[in-house]
Amino acid sequence: MNQYELGMVLRSTLTEEEVNGVVENIKSRITELGGECTGTNLWGKRRLAYPIRKQTDGIYVFLNFNLPPPSVKELVRAVQFTDSVLRHILVKIEKKASRKDKKPIEPHIIESSTKPQTIELEASDSGNNDV
Repeated sequence: MNQYELGMVLRSTLTEEEVNGVVENIKSRITELGGECTGTNLWGKRRLAYPIRKQTDGIYVFLNFNLPPPSVKELVRAVQFTDSVLRHILVKIEKKASRKDKKPIEPHIIESSTKPQTIELEASDSGNNDV
């Protein structure tokens, strides 16, 4: 199972009970699809950067969960058909590799010659000495 984070912007006209209902609906859908919810973060009502469906405010909710990859499309489809969701984004959280798994970085040495290079410039005499 992979770790994901689902960010949603809900309509600002929803009551607290309706927001909790939407969140519980999404959580139950995650468990039906074989995943488990690991955390919920409710930011509350915030002003949107631009109007979405004539709404200038939205309620921000973030869910962290584990879910098998084949079930992700079904979850996104369920979120898209929820009327109270204005916008959503689903992000896969990459696991950080431990220090032992990483390859050591080898220094890149640029070879330099011990003999300095000289550049010869040709002087062009155009006959015009005006400055």
